[in-house]
Amino acid sequence: MPDKPSNIEQGVLQQIAEGDEASFRELYARYYPQLRPFIWKYTGSALQTEDILQETFIRIWLNRDKLPEIENLSAWIFKVASREYLTLLRKQLVYEEKLATLNINMDKDGDLAPLTPDDQAHLADIRRVIGEAVARLPEQRRRIYRMSRDEGIRIQEIADTLSITPRTVKNVLTTSLKEIREHLAASGYTFMIPLFLFLKDY
Repeated sequence: MPDKPSNIEQGVLQQIAEGDEASFRELYARYYPQLRPFIWKYTGSALQTEDILQETFIRIWLNRDKLPEIENLSAWIFKVASREYLTLLRKQLVYEEKLATLNINMDKDGDLAPLTPDDQAHLADIRRVIGEAVARLPEQRRRIYRMSRDEGIRIQEIADTLSITPRTVKNVLTTSLKEIREHLAASGYTFMIPLFLFLKDY
């Protein structure tokens, strides 16, 4: 039997489908603590884990109109997260090697519908705004952020490369995330703020 959402949860899903950001934050607060250790198990990287979670909740938001129709919400959300993980593996060119470590049922039940052109444009705009925030960081701070986020370099390695302390790297990353949150808020992406408020990479 599918694990159908409770009446209370169903009401929250309907509200999210209608664009209610407070209900989306409620969903986020419920599933973030469950997804984080699940993704961490496979990435072994706090930063990559948070990147995957960020993309997962963006995808959920963009597909929010389908939420009331989903019978097994937890399985669907975990499937979204697992697919974002696979996307990361492809980008790292180690997909074939690491796919065997991800023992997840990837059948067609509950598949995501392709993003509409409007959804794709919305997602591209979110990424553009985040890119703007990163570009506005001071040069050294931007370099550290990109080494960590884009290259997946660990804090200790960054510190060794730049001849600074790991604590300095952590402080820079924390400050960078704060500035990205502020830029998102200033650009009108208030629904994204919960994702960045709970980033705990460092």
